[in-house]
Amino acid sequence: MDRWTIHRTLHFRIALMFLALLSVVFLTYSWWIEHSMNQGLWLPGEEEWYDSRREAEAESLAVHVTPLFADSLATTGALAAYGRAIAGYDAEVALIGPDGLVLHTTMPDSLSRVLVYVSPTLLDSMTAEDWDFESYPYPAAIDAYENRINDVVPIFAGGDSTAAPDAWLVSSFRPVNISMEEIERDERTRNLRGAAAILLSSFLGGLVIMTWVSRRIRALSLDLAAFRDGDFEHRARGRAADEIGALERSFNSMADRLTGVIGRLRQSEDYRRQLTANISHDLRTPMASLRGYVETLTLRAQDLTDEERERHLRTITSNLDNLEGLIERLFELTRLESGQAQYRRESFSLEELAADVLGRLESRAQEADVALGLDAEAELPLVHADPLRIGQVLQNLADNAIKFNRPGGEVRVSLRRLQDGPGDGVAVEVGDTGIGIGNDDLPHVFERFYTVDKSRGGNTGSGLGLAIAHQIVSGHGGVLTVESREGGGTTFRFTLPAAAPD
Repeated sequence: MDRWTIHRTLHFRIALMFLALLSVVFLTYSWWIEHSMNQGLWLPGEEEWYDSRREAEAESLAVHVTPLFADSLATTGALAAYGRAIAGYDAEVALIGPDGLVLHTTMPDSLSRVLVYVSPTLLDSMTAEDWDFESYPYPAAIDAYENRINDVVPIFAGGDSTAAPDAWLVSSFRPVNISMEEIERDERTRNLRGAAAILLSSFLGGLVIMTWVSRRIRALSLDLAAFRDGDFEHRARGRAADEIGALERSFNSMADRLTGVIGRLRQSEDYRRQLTANISHDLRTPMASLRGYVETLTLRAQDLTDEERERHLRTITSNLDNLEGLIERLFELTRLESGQAQYRRESFSLEELAADVLGRLESRAQEADVALGLDAEAELPLVHADPLRIGQVLQNLADNAIKFNRPGGEVRVSLRRLQDGPGDGVAVEVGDTGIGIGNDDLPHVFERFYTVDKSRGGNTGSGLGLAIAHQIVSGHGGVLTVESREGGGTTFRFTLPAAAPD
């Protein structure tokens, strides 16, 4: 047992229950056997006399007989009177002399005729406190008189208890009148009844155990049925430490995993629908514009001036460029996500690359009335990465920062050495002073085609730039993170490894 101790297993519990039931049956059967046998052995009132009054009456009779010991007639009369008192119990009291011969008895026609001698040594031993009257001094003859003695009281006629007894007052039961055939018949009857009791108890014990086990299995089956019917939050109890409890916990673990998979499938389905809607929207807009301008040039070419025709053609070209760029970014993101993109890593200055990117965006920033800035620590180490891909990341982040900024705002790129140790890498921050991103949108900004137009002033985008940047940073072993609050601007952060020394 690797996971459970032996006393908690189902096998142990079933075996213990079965043994407990058998023990109850055995004790009940033993009590019934003893009770039924005693009922056949005791005469009416005899058991109560034997348990409660016999010893006291024997002591009292010995006291009464002692002064009469020299008078044979008086002793015989005293014993005869007591014999009449216990005649209904079929017991016998005899006065046996020091030579082992019977002097007087309560049933003179019984003992005096069949019993000639009783060992004085045995009688003297029976007066000891530790003598067991349930033992058999003569095991070879179960019905021997010595085996039926139940009490011995010594008689000291001279009054000196330190001397040898002058006689013994001996109480005994009647002879057992039963044949071997009756004994064998009773034994067979008891064996048959015992076998029947064991079979019945086994059947009842098995029924109880199977009911207990099947009830727990049925409860687990109901739990499985509830989960199968769509109640994905339903779980089994799983509190027991045995095998069924382990099965319930395994079901709960499987249900948790399936619930997670179902949740991801639902998210994937929602994502697929959103992706289809976004692609349709982003493709439909330039396609509709192209269709409109092409139809205008086709149907009204003779009515257009050269200037109008040239303006329409420039618009068509711009829409085609946007459409081509959208498709190219979508293919690029697919290559990045599938791991098919190639990274050409080399050592270069990240400060120079950032300055070049901000220079390319200078004219656009001026049109949006946004200031660009670069903060770089002195003596930054070179980084080891793909300069074209990292430049693409910086341009996407800075371009978004300009697009979603306020007039008079600022976009700042900060470069600093990592604090873990000299030459370990460079930390990059791209921050703006725009209106920020809402808490509901923040966890989704790196998902493809996810746009936050409503929360960012109505500006539009394809929703692919941040997803591409996130994949490129991940491909370099880093993590692109975002920190933002509404009205407080947005900051993107990532790190790049330092180049190895020459």
